[in-house]
Amino acid sequence: KRLYKQFQIDDERFPPKQTQWFINSCKEDALRPKDIDPTDSDTRKKIEIYELYEAQCAREGVVDFGELLLRSYELLRDQEALRQHYQLRFRHLLIDEFQDTNNAQYRILRALVGPHKNLCVVGDDDQAIYRWRGADVRNLQHFRRDFTGARVIKLEQNYRSTKTIVEAANSVIANNQKQLKKQVWTANTQGDRIRLLRALSDNEEGVMVANAIFESKVNRQWHNKDFAILYRTNAQSRSMEEALRKISIPYRIYGGLSFYKRKEIKDLLAYFRLVINTHDEEAL
Repeated sequence: KRLYKQFQIDDERFPPKQTQWFINSCKEDALRPKDIDPTDSDTRKKIEIYELYEAQCAREGVVDFGELLLRSYELLRDQEALRQHYQLRFRHLLIDEFQDTNNAQYRILRALVGPHKNLCVVGDDDQAIYRWRGADVRNLQHFRRDFTGARVIKLEQNYRSTKTIVEAANSVIANNQKQLKKQVWTANTQGDRIRLLRALSDNEEGVMVANAIFESKVNRQWHNKDFAILYRTNAQSRSMEEALRKISIPYRIYGGLSFYKRKEIKDLLAYFRLVINTHDEEAL
């Protein structure tokens, strides 16, 4: 945003978040500005901003996460002695959550493996949900192409869920395109039927959950300690809290704001960054 002000860039035509996403995506694909094909005027402008951003980061002596990955790959690619050193040092490699790796990470992996190819990856293409973070599920397919002698072991037995849950999951997953075929099964009991709630908004969802708790307390004589509400992100708690308060159901939230996201902690870390690197204008 500071660069936008300094160079008078139109933030309506080129929203900063979209440009940030563009730069990060390029780094995850191991692309410097010179490597990008300027297909149209908008892309040319984004490449120009990418160059300005790189220059500013260099002046301040800072790197983002994508840059850490890209520089690591470039080092291994360009410095043969360094590459051979780490290939000999790490004789066996194990990569977990492989479906969440991006292009730059996959290139780092290929550079590290070397001639010994002692490599094991663990992943599930049907759990690939981080495309917006740059993860590329096609790396699983590239792996089978690039390491043709690899043995594939399918872990298809589910030990946690009931048959009803597993069968429902299989029926949804069956719609995924270009999937690596497998059939998940379980020896567990059939279990209860799935209850599907269809809400039009987060507030309506909160009300439905709160009412379900209230009904179970009245009809089944359950107590508050018998209930737990699980949600994906902290932002989802608000609608639940409001709905519970309206019908006087007490609650306690576990977790909450991350330690490193607290204002005083962010301020303290910024001071430390500035002490170490006096060129870090962002910390200042």
